[in-house]
Amino acid sequence: MENNLHRKVGVWLDHAQAHFVDLSKGPAIVETAFSDQESQLRNKGESGTGNKLGNYRSTNNENHRHNREKELKHEYFKMLSDRLKNFDDILLFGPTTAKDELHNVLKADKQFNGKKIDVKAADQMTENQMVAEVKGWFGG
Repeated sequence: MENNLHRKVGVWLDHAQAHFVDLSKGPAIVETAFSDQESQLRNKGESGTGNKLGNYRSTNNENHRHNREKELKHEYFKMLSDRLKNFDDILLFGPTTAKDELHNVLKADKQFNGKKIDVKAADQMTENQMVAEVKGWFGG
């Protein structure tokens, strides 16, 4: 029973969410995790990236906004890596650069030394397509 010895997971992800397809315990289990990164909410009729202060608008400091986005991305990848540390074979796939960025985070983490991590480009997928992709990748 190789599945019990090598825990296998596929993760379809972008910068907003990640879908974990766990093949370790029999039938595939799919769980979803979300990033805290949100697009800015605006009131009807507003434009731009500034804040509304009474009847006036103030522009956001671009550096501050960039740092906040970077911090949220770091927290998202930390949460994903914490969930992945118990798996031996990991497939990262999805349509954006998020899979490559997470791969770089995992390579830099000593907890992932000796684990097999593959990266593959993929389009938007339904949950069933994700399960089929992961099963096909791991030969299950």
